[in-house]
Amino acid sequence: MAKTKDIANDPQKKKKVKSFEAINLPEVAAEESKSKSVLDNDSTKEISSNKEDKKNKETLEKVNKDYSQLSLIELLENLQKRVKAEKWYTDDRNIKEIINTFEKKFRTEIQEKKEAFINEGGNEIDFYFKPQYKNTFDQTYREYKNKRRTFFQEREESQKLNLDRKLEIIESLKELINIDENINTTYKKFKNLQDSWHKTGPVPRAQSNNVWQTYKHHTEIFYDFLHLNRELRDLDFKHNYEEKIKIIEQAETLSKIPDVLKASRDLNTLHRLWKNDLGPVAKEHREELWSRFQAASQIIHIRRQEFDKEYDSILEENLNKKNSIIDRMEEIKNNPPQNHNGWRKCIDEFNKMRAEFQSIGQVSKKFSKTTWARFREVSREINREKNKFYKFQKAEQKKNIDLKKALITEVQEILDNDDWKSYSNRMKNIQKDWREIGFISRKLSNTLWEEFRSQCNLYFDRIKSGYQRINKNELEAHQKKEAFINNIQGFQMPPEIDPFKEFFDFQWEEFNQLGELSGNTKAKSIEDFNKAFIALIEKSDMEKSLKLEAINYINFSIIKDDENELSREIQLIKRDIEEFKSEARQLENNLDYFSNSSSDNPLLTEVTSKLDRLKSEIEKYKEKLNELRKLKREISAKNAQVERENLEIEEDNSETEV
Repeated sequence: MAKTKDIANDPQKKKKVKSFEAINLPEVAAEESKSKSVLDNDSTKEISSNKEDKKNKETLEKVNKDYSQLSLIELLENLQKRVKAEKWYTDDRNIKEIINTFEKKFRTEIQEKKEAFINEGGNEIDFYFKPQYKNTFDQTYREYKNKRRTFFQEREESQKLNLDRKLEIIESLKELINIDENINTTYKKFKNLQDSWHKTGPVPRAQSNNVWQTYKHHTEIFYDFLHLNRELRDLDFKHNYEEKIKIIEQAETLSKIPDVLKASRDLNTLHRLWKNDLGPVAKEHREELWSRFQAASQIIHIRRQEFDKEYDSILEENLNKKNSIIDRMEEIKNNPPQNHNGWRKCIDEFNKMRAEFQSIGQVSKKFSKTTWARFREVSREINREKNKFYKFQKAEQKKNIDLKKALITEVQEILDNDDWKSYSNRMKNIQKDWREIGFISRKLSNTLWEEFRSQCNLYFDRIKSGYQRINKNELEAHQKKEAFINNIQGFQMPPEIDPFKEFFDFQWEEFNQLGELSGNTKAKSIEDFNKAFIALIEKSDMEKSLKLEAINYINFSIIKDDENELSREIQLIKRDIEEFKSEARQLENNLDYFSNSSSDNPLLTEVTSKLDRLKSEIEKYKEKLNELRKLKREISAKNAQVERENLEIEEDNSETEV
């Protein structure tokens, strides 16, 4: 910043002062012109200050030199000298350069000392080198950092205080415009504010220009205010009077509209216009206009208070509704269901109550947090009870699953036993034990039941058909088919679907020509053949969609001549589709919990992804079901045709006999 003394000695400034003195202005006008000149000079000071800072920076840069040529002691002395200097904060660049150079040189010296120590037979772990000048350097460096930190903290605090003071001065400048007093008295106040501004130190750089421009703007407004003569002031009073009459008339109109909330908002706007956008009126009209405006405002305030009273009753009603819902939820919490069906009904009811609670409007602020905390706590307690129940259910289900699997294993062992016929009573007891085992999930229950039922049916089918274990005639065919199945993993399978179908049809025909098997041996052999081919498909380079089509083709080819097996497979697929749909509906219901959640919620993403997978599985199973139904219709049509042909043959034979 340029000093006041320097400005006073400026020849150009002297000329300007002389010219002012020659004109011999009146007291206020002369002071005003002089102050305007000072205001312009403040801008010049800012420019001069920037130039001076730039000049100081250039001077410092010239001081910079190659410190790498100095010794460690010289660097330390140079650092101490600069840190203890009066204006050390202007020499930051050199200080940092000295510190960096010292640390580089010292690291080099340590390495040299260490190598010499080791070469003289010393152990690396025993090496220690820290001379006194390094301790002095560290102490000086700490002193520099502390001084720097304190300097910037104090400067920041000082600039903030200066900013607050200058903002207060600007507010005081604004108030000078509307003060009804002698103009000379107002001007003295202005001069005192201006003097306080110049004595106040710098502000933070980010706000510096904005604060200066604001101060300059309001100072110019004040000068314009001084230039208003009585005639112009009277015109301004007249304009303000007319505008305030319009505002009063609008306020009186607002008191008649039915929407009290809109009236309150518009009245606030009128008050802002009255206070901020319009200046004073003649003194004799001020009390009259303000009283009239206040009277119109009071009508709207009274209406708003009446509305607020009614609004309080609405808030109280909402509070009662929410408390009622929470009371119902607490009944569930205090009397939790004891079975799965009970919990399903309870969860549905809880979700409805939760949605109803959230649909109710606001309650008063006094009870808002308490009500929400109570609702949240009861919800958590219900969820804890639910999780506790299903955790126990999960353990029980695992136990039941193990029991059912054990029964299936026992049936399989009986079927494999040479003396299987002697276990008929045990088989009946096994079926009874199965029915007495508790609940497990429907999907797994159906799977285990199908496996158990098929094994039991196989046992009793053996009883009815007089089944014997594999005979000598079938043994050779069974061995050949086992060898064929073992060789499947070495087949070279075509990657395209049509060549694959031809390839599979050929291999299936070859497999069947190896001989006939019966009963469980036949079913087991076909199952092993099927698994071996599916494993071959999974390992192949065939595209994913073609793999699925190929697997379906295998399944269809194996059961295409058995209408009963087709019917059973259709029922299984229909059951699977229904289970998928049920699970999808449950997930869609769960999505209601996330109605106001962000799309980035990981739980929402997981539920949505799982729902998409279920829908995809449903479509795949539907396609498979359509294929099976089509195949069944073809078999039924084929069987019907055979029956018709046989009937025609019987009729022909009958006519021939006659």
